[in-house]
Amino acid sequence: MTWDKTSVRTLPVEPAALWDVLADVGNWPRWDPDVARVELHGPIAAGSTGFIHPSGGFRGRVHGKIAQDFTFTAWRPGHEVGLCQPVPLGQMNLGLRVAAVPGGAELTQHIVIDGPLRMMMVRIIGGDIVANFDRKCAALTRLATAAKAS
Repeated sequence: MTWDKTSVRTLPVEPAALWDVLADVGNWPRWDPDVARVELHGPIAAGSTGFIHPSGGFRGRVHGKIAQDFTFTAWRPGHEVGLCQPVPLGQMNLGLRVAAVPGGAELTQHIVIDGPLRMMMVRIIGGDIVANFDRKCAALTRLATAAKAS
């Protein structure tokens, strides 16, 4: 069984400006309250890896001790980033897609958690990823707007 959630929002920004913020993976903590730090192990491309340090004292400490690297499963500049993060006895897949729509850019966040411990992983991180979507969108809008203005 899987846990599968999709969130969609139209942001009043140019799609290219939104993508520029998303593509700056090392700066994800500026807009994603669930991320404290991202380490990349080379240039970004499908198949490349990195390590996410989640925010939050308990989950950040536990993740730092037991987690494995994530793998980029998709990297389509201007359109999509996907990653797979191993979790105990399973995996979490996270995708972010950008599409041009009337009024700005549509951001789609899709998260899937698989494995027998999926509901525990939802409580630890997956639920926050979904619950914080509005905060992420507000921060992304602010950063994309500021980047376009400068």
